[in-house]
Amino acid sequence: MRIDTYRSNCERCVHFPLCEGTADNDQIAGHRLRVRRHDSLYRAGESPGNRIYCIRSGSFKMVMARPGGEEQVIGFAMAPEFLGLNTLGATGHVASAVALEDSEVCVIDWDRQAFRGRRQPMQRLGLHALLAGEIRRAQQATLLLHHTHSRQRMADLMLNLSQAHRSNGYSAVRFRLPMSRCDIASYIGVSAECVSRLLDQFRRQGLVQLQRRDLTLLDPAALQRTAAGVES
Repeated sequence: MRIDTYRSNCERCVHFPLCEGTADNDQIAGHRLRVRRHDSLYRAGESPGNRIYCIRSGSFKMVMARPGGEEQVIGFAMAPEFLGLNTLGATGHVASAVALEDSEVCVIDWDRQAFRGRRQPMQRLGLHALLAGEIRRAQQATLLLHHTHSRQRMADLMLNLSQAHRSNGYSAVRFRLPMSRCDIASYIGVSAECVSRLLDQFRRQGLVQLQRRDLTLLDPAALQRTAAGVES
């Protein structure tokens, strides 16, 4: 993992209003970390140290250890989402954040940011929005686990990725899957072979087109019906 110093292109970041002035020496967001594919930004059990991370580029998976040494993928995050919000005030991270591709994050001191937020209404609203977004993601993950059919869980994952790309200003119907089929299988609770079968089913039904990891959603409305369990 490589540490970079402050760079002036922060002004182009969508989170610039949140980070401005929160780092030492009146810098914007302090140093950045470059995390290589398969490396961990942080590991389960490590002290969070009141730090949160804004993903500038790339993507991560959150992994927890299961009894017997197996790993369980419990979530995915991509730029410009935040990591570490769910461990504020905790003694240790509950999961490891592993880079799915070469990635870069900004390290932000939450205490410094929260202090400034008490005096700056716009920054305070931004902090509240971050925490509300984390709560919504946790609720969505809970709903995903309660879907009884693997088809629903797969469709739900695709739609969540689509929404994330739309929110970030990218195409909502054509994007690259950064995670492997094994990661998807771990997340939705099926085998890798089942993931392949589901993708093939969706392809044959005209819902998606997939070339390696390049995914195109051909019928988002049908995917929404599948996720809701109301397929005709």
